[in-house]
Amino acid sequence: MQRFFDEPVTRWPSLRNRLHVYVLPNHDLRAELERRQKILEAFDYCSVQPGAYLHATVQQFAVTSDEVNAPQLRAFSDAMAQVAATTPPFTIELGAPLADDWSLGIRGTTTPHWASLVEAVRAAAAQTINTGLPLPDAPDAPHISLGYGLADGSTVAAQVLVGADG
Repeated sequence: MQRFFDEPVTRWPSLRNRLHVYVLPNHDLRAELERRQKILEAFDYCSVQPGAYLHATVQQFAVTSDEVNAPQLRAFSDAMAQVAATTPPFTIELGAPLADDWSLGIRGTTTPHWASLVEAVRAAAAQTINTGLPLPDAPDAPHISLGYGLADGSTVAAQVLVGADG
Protein backbone atom coordinates (compact mmCIF):
# COMPACT_ATOMS: atom_id res chain seq x y z
CA MET A 1 0.00 0.00 0.00
CA GLN A 2 1.16 3.52 -0.79
CA ARG A 3 0.12 7.02 0.25
CA PHE A 4 -3.26 7.67 -1.45
CA PHE A 5 -2.71 11.40 -1.81
CA ASP A 6 0.43 10.76 -3.84
CA GLU A 7 -1.70 9.02 -6.48
CA PRO A 8 -1.74 11.15 -9.66
CA VAL A 9 -5.55 11.39 -9.72
CA THR A 10 -5.43 13.27 -6.38
CA ARG A 11 -2.95 15.92 -7.50
CA TRP A 12 -5.44 18.74 -7.68
CA PRO A 13 -4.45 22.40 -7.68
CA SER A 14 -6.18 22.55 -4.31
CA LEU A 15 -6.63 19.50 -2.09
CA ARG A 16 -9.38 21.37 -0.28
CA ASN A 17 -12.89 22.15 -1.43
CA ARG A 18 -12.86 19.96 -4.56
CA LEU A 19 -16.50 19.52 -5.53
CA HIS A 20 -17.98 16.01 -5.65
CA VAL A 21 -21.37 14.34 -5.65
CA TYR A 22 -21.69 11.38 -3.28
CA VAL A 23 -24.22 8.66 -2.51
CA LEU A 24 -24.40 7.99 1.22
CA PRO A 25 -24.94 4.55 2.78
CA ASN A 26 -28.06 3.96 4.86
CA HIS A 27 -27.76 3.33 8.61
CA ASP A 28 -27.50 -0.48 8.40
CA LEU A 29 -24.86 -0.44 5.68
CA ARG A 30 -22.88 2.27 7.50
CA ALA A 31 -22.88 0.15 10.67
CA GLU A 32 -21.58 -2.88 8.76
CA LEU A 33 -18.92 -0.80 6.99
CA GLU A 34 -17.75 0.64 10.32
CA ARG A 35 -17.48 -2.90 11.73
CA ARG A 36 -15.30 -3.93 8.81
CA GLN A 37 -13.16 -0.80 9.16
CA LYS A 38 -11.92 -1.94 12.57
CA ILE A 39 -9.51 -4.21 10.68
CA LEU A 40 -7.58 -1.14 9.60
CA GLU A 41 -6.70 -0.18 13.16
CA ALA A 42 -3.97 -2.85 13.02
CA PHE A 43 -2.12 -0.95 10.27
CA ASP A 44 -0.39 2.34 10.98
CA TYR A 45 0.07 2.90 7.26
CA CYS A 46 -3.67 2.99 6.52
CA SER A 47 -6.21 5.53 7.72
CA VAL A 48 -9.75 4.77 8.77
CA GLN A 49 -12.34 6.84 6.92
CA PRO A 50 -14.62 8.35 9.62
CA GLY A 51 -18.05 6.71 9.54
CA ALA A 52 -19.78 10.03 8.92
CA TYR A 53 -17.75 10.42 5.71
CA LEU A 54 -18.33 6.98 4.18
CA HIS A 55 -19.66 7.47 0.66
CA ALA A 56 -19.67 6.28 -2.93
CA THR A 57 -18.41 8.97 -5.29
CA VAL A 58 -20.79 9.55 -8.18
CA GLN A 59 -18.58 12.22 -9.75
CA GLN A 60 -15.85 14.67 -8.86
CA PHE A 61 -15.52 17.90 -10.77
CA ALA A 62 -12.67 19.93 -12.21
CA VAL A 63 -13.52 22.89 -9.98
CA THR A 64 -13.34 23.80 -6.31
CA SER A 65 -15.94 25.65 -4.29
CA ASP A 66 -13.73 28.76 -4.62
CA GLU A 67 -14.09 28.64 -8.42
CA VAL A 68 -17.88 28.43 -8.59
CA ASN A 69 -20.13 31.46 -8.20
CA ALA A 70 -23.48 31.52 -6.40
CA PRO A 71 -25.66 31.45 -9.57
CA GLN A 72 -23.73 28.43 -10.90
CA LEU A 73 -24.07 26.63 -7.58
CA ARG A 74 -27.81 27.40 -7.44
CA ALA A 75 -28.25 26.10 -11.00
CA PHE A 76 -26.35 22.93 -10.15
CA SER A 77 -28.31 22.46 -6.93
CA ASP A 78 -31.58 22.86 -8.84
CA ALA A 79 -30.39 20.33 -11.43
CA MET A 80 -29.43 17.88 -8.64
CA ALA A 81 -32.89 18.29 -7.08
CA GLN A 82 -34.38 17.33 -10.45
CA VAL A 83 -32.04 14.32 -10.72
CA ALA A 84 -33.01 13.22 -7.21
CA ALA A 85 -36.72 13.63 -7.96
CA THR A 86 -36.53 11.55 -11.16
CA THR A 87 -34.12 8.83 -10.02
CA PRO A 88 -35.98 5.82 -8.65
CA PRO A 89 -34.59 4.07 -5.56
CA PHE A 90 -32.13 1.34 -6.51
CA THR A 91 -29.61 -0.98 -4.92
CA ILE A 92 -26.01 -1.81 -5.69
CA GLU A 93 -24.58 -5.26 -5.00
CA LEU A 94 -21.37 -4.77 -3.00
CA GLY A 95 -18.49 -7.23 -2.89
CA ALA A 96 -16.15 -8.12 -0.04
CA PRO A 97 -13.58 -5.57 1.15
CA LEU A 98 -10.53 -5.47 -1.09
CA ALA A 99 -7.12 -3.95 -0.44
CA ASP A 100 -5.33 -2.34 -3.37
CA ASP A 101 -2.23 -0.18 -3.79
CA TRP A 102 -3.94 2.92 -2.38
CA SER A 103 -6.80 1.93 -0.10
CA LEU A 104 -9.14 -0.64 1.38
CA GLY A 105 -12.58 -0.48 -0.11
CA ILE A 106 -15.68 -2.26 -1.26
CA ARG A 107 -16.57 -2.28 -4.94
CA GLY A 108 -20.05 -2.54 -6.33
CA THR A 109 -21.51 -3.69 -9.59
CA THR A 110 -22.41 -1.01 -12.12
CA THR A 111 -26.11 -1.21 -12.87
CA PRO A 112 -28.17 0.69 -15.45
CA HIS A 113 -29.58 2.84 -12.61
CA TRP A 114 -26.08 3.73 -11.37
CA ALA A 115 -24.90 4.52 -14.90
CA SER A 116 -27.96 6.76 -15.46
CA LEU A 117 -27.30 8.59 -12.19
CA VAL A 118 -23.67 9.19 -13.11
CA GLU A 119 -24.62 10.44 -16.57
CA ALA A 120 -27.29 12.78 -15.19
CA VAL A 121 -24.85 14.26 -12.66
CA ARG A 122 -22.18 14.70 -15.33
CA ALA A 123 -24.64 16.40 -17.69
CA ALA A 124 -25.84 18.76 -14.96
CA ALA A 125 -22.28 19.68 -14.01
CA ALA A 126 -21.24 20.27 -17.61
CA GLN A 127 -24.11 22.76 -17.98
CA THR A 128 -23.62 24.60 -14.67
CA ILE A 129 -20.49 24.35 -12.50
CA ASN A 130 -18.03 22.62 -14.80
CA THR A 131 -18.52 24.62 -18.01
CA GLY A 132 -15.56 25.00 -20.31
CA LEU A 133 -13.48 22.37 -18.53
CA PRO A 134 -13.24 18.66 -19.21
CA LEU A 135 -14.91 16.59 -16.51
CA PRO A 136 -12.67 14.13 -14.69
CA ASP A 137 -13.45 10.54 -15.59
CA ALA A 138 -16.37 8.98 -13.76
CA PRO A 139 -15.51 6.22 -11.30
CA ASP A 140 -15.24 2.93 -13.19
CA ALA A 141 -17.69 1.34 -10.73
CA PRO A 142 -19.46 2.29 -7.53
CA HIS A 143 -17.13 1.88 -4.56
CA ILE A 144 -16.87 2.88 -0.92
CA SER A 145 -13.40 3.51 0.52
CA LEU A 146 -13.03 2.30 4.11
CA GLY A 147 -9.54 3.74 4.51
CA TYR A 148 -6.67 5.21 2.55
CA GLY A 149 -2.97 4.43 2.44
CA LEU A 150 -0.86 6.87 4.45
CA ALA A 151 2.56 5.34 3.79
CA ASP A 152 4.20 2.28 2.29
CA GLY A 153 2.90 -0.95 3.80
CA SER A 154 1.82 -4.45 2.92
CA THR A 155 -1.33 -4.65 0.82
CA VAL A 156 -1.13 -8.43 1.16
CA ALA A 157 -1.20 -8.27 4.98
CA ALA A 158 -4.24 -6.02 4.90
CA GLN A 159 -6.02 -8.30 2.43
CA VAL A 160 -5.23 -11.42 4.47
CA LEU A 161 -6.69 -9.81 7.58
CA VAL A 162 -9.74 -8.61 5.63
CA GLY A 163 -10.25 -12.14 4.31
CA ALA A 164 -10.06 -13.56 7.84
CA ASP A 165 -12.80 -11.15 8.95
CA GLY A 166 -15.08 -12.01 5.98
